[in-house]
Amino acid sequence: MIDSHIHFWKYNPVEFPWMTDDLSAIAKDMSPEDLFVQLPARIEGLIAVQARPSWEENEYLNGLAEQHSIIKGIVAWFDFKKDAEMQLEKFKQNKRIKGFRHMLQDEPDPTAYMLNNHQFNLGVEKIQQAELLYGVLIHQKDLDAAVKFSQRHDQYALVIDHLAKPQIYSSDGFTVWKKNMKELAALKHVNCKISGLVTEAGAHCKAQDFQAHLDIALELFGPERLLWGSDWPVSFATHRYDTLLAFWDEWTRNWSDSERKQVETDTPKRLYKL
Repeated sequence: MIDSHIHFWKYNPVEFPWMTDDLSAIAKDMSPEDLFVQLPARIEGLIAVQARPSWEENEYLNGLAEQHSIIKGIVAWFDFKKDAEMQLEKFKQNKRIKGFRHMLQDEPDPTAYMLNNHQFNLGVEKIQQAELLYGVLIHQKDLDAAVKFSQRHDQYALVIDHLAKPQIYSSDGFTVWKKNMKELAALKHVNCKISGLVTEAGAHCKAQDFQAHLDIALELFGPERLLWGSDWPVSFATHRYDTLLAFWDEWTRNWSDSERKQVETDTPKRLYKL
């Protein structure tokens, strides 16, 4: 099983402005060694994803991947304010880098940024031309724009992180989310990551709170465009790793073995070229 969404960091508050008071339990250094004491044997590979906006982040994650063979790939930070081709040239020899991401959700207006920021859109175009994926980190409120953005950028795979952070406990929100996800699912280059849901829902959530979202994701995208990630250690602020896997087993109890294998192993191996 591949965990397609893991973070590691050396903490300082300036570089982690998204770490709010409810995440105080993880406002500290979080290393591979901290994860390994919790990691079950069924996890055979990790994808390390950027969590802070800096070149040093990429070097740090690459260094960890050199030390720990279980880290199979990196989704690195990309600076959309700087020349895209220069950055891609710098990284093209590093086969550990499977794609890029930045903290799109933290832009002052993510919708306007996706639709109107020329340098951002040019950068994503160059990333796709290099056959590297881009991870789309947004909240549900920006899904309309994400659909238009995804229609524009169709040269290579996009991955929607955390199922676009749906409004878990809103029936009206679920209806809107389902409509937007159906529009995204019509775009065959768009994939979705089942991750980060417990953080949005809070410490007292139960597996069944997300069942409708998982059922819709499977129906719309199929197992060949879904992948699972723990979002550790962000998720660790509220849930242990074994609890996340127990949730996953509960969500997929009625799935076929082939569907589970596709999401747990085959889809991440294809997307990240493992």
